[in-house]
Amino acid sequence: MKKYWMTLMASAALASCSPGADTKAAENGISSFHSNLNAGNFDKIYDGTGPEFKAVSTKDKFTQILKVVHSKLGGFKNGKSVGWNDNVTTNGHFVTMNYDANYEKGPASENFVFRVSGSEATLVGYHVNADALLLG
Repeated sequence: MKKYWMTLMASAALASCSPGADTKAAENGISSFHSNLNAGNFDKIYDGTGPEFKAVSTKDKFTQILKVVHSKLGGFKNGKSVGWNDNVTTNGHFVTMNYDANYEKGPASENFVFRVSGSEATLVGYHVNADALLLG
């Protein structure tokens, strides 16, 4: 009987995690991020972040960072995922996406962390590295 319950619990845990659907939700989140960045909707990006993000960054601070990213890199042109991690923990379900992005003024490496719930992905972490941010 104990084996049955353990098998049932393991099956339920695996069923709640679908890497294809989870990465699709994260990719949709990245697309929305870049659309809002190009449109200068920095407040909208911050307003859509999760509580984990808001616990470490204020709206004023993050929107200032996004303004610098947008002014030094220019508009987002295109990009592609170069790696991902789908992780379910006791703190929640998270997808981390590493992204090679091309902006008007040069390339950038971006790292997005999303909390995933169903088909919804909420941004909880963002990091960007680009020479143009330092040299531009």
